[in-house]
Amino acid sequence: MLMVYLDMPYITEAKRYDLVLTPQFYIYTKEPLPVRYTHQATNLAAAILDDLTEDRAYKYAAIKSGDEWMLFAYDVEKIAHFLESKGLSRSHINKIYFTQQLHEKLENPISLDEKMALADANGTVVMLPKMLMEDAVFSTFDDSMRPKIGFGFDHGYDSYISQKQAIIISVLLTMFSGGYIIEGMGYQDSIAKLETRVESAKEKYPSLKNKSNLVLRNLYKTGYKVDSKQRKIRDRLKDISQLTSKESKIDKLTIDEKSYAVEISASKKSMKKLNEYAKVKGLVVKSTKDTLKLKGAL
Repeated sequence: MLMVYLDMPYITEAKRYDLVLTPQFYIYTKEPLPVRYTHQATNLAAAILDDLTEDRAYKYAAIKSGDEWMLFAYDVEKIAHFLESKGLSRSHINKIYFTQQLHEKLENPISLDEKMALADANGTVVMLPKMLMEDAVFSTFDDSMRPKIGFGFDHGYDSYISQKQAIIISVLLTMFSGGYIIEGMGYQDSIAKLETRVESAKEKYPSLKNKSNLVLRNLYKTGYKVDSKQRKIRDRLKDISQLTSKESKIDKLTIDEKSYAVEISASKKSMKKLNEYAKVKGLVVKSTKDTLKLKGAL
């Protein structure tokens, strides 16, 4: 594992490294989010960290921490160029971690070099000059401190798959492929039975007898589109209903086959969570000034 900080020494041994990024190479915040899954929190990270990331292209990562989420933004190109200046090529970068993941292990500051150390400041890992910690007992970073969750350098998700796991996945895929072949044979039998039913329906209903399969398919699709529109309306109403609680209520709601518009009044305390939940559900937020206003197309 390689601790990455601005004054780190030049790398002389060419091999693959797992990186541990110090706060000099990532942006961090911790937020309570109304989501269950990591990919949902990762998608929200871009909006939450927007004011801190300027106009540069960042990758994002999220880690569950109790009832909150640790959110990270990191500039892949900036890190890659810096490490190249230190003798490490992009091809030798494996997984990455963030020093914030070490905050529970920082009973003693971790020494980086003669001048700087990592320390925990009220739950946030920071870099501080050693001269400010005269009585501190410094520890050394080693592999025993490796965090449980790592991320691919170019991707914001868990990326580690061991050789054993890869073999298991290959076996499972082979089993699935065999299942698909058997299932395909079943589909052929079902198609044959369906064609028999179509011919039977044509005999039963003379108006369909001279209709081509293309016309019959169009008739079916027309009915399907109507059902699809109704389903979209029901799904959107379900998403909107999740925004109501003891602290929020719907003041105005308009919805039809093409669009929806809704206004929800809520306390300032819950407005932020409602806004974040709406974005997760794909609801278009138009305003959160006095009320939460949502408007978009179905």
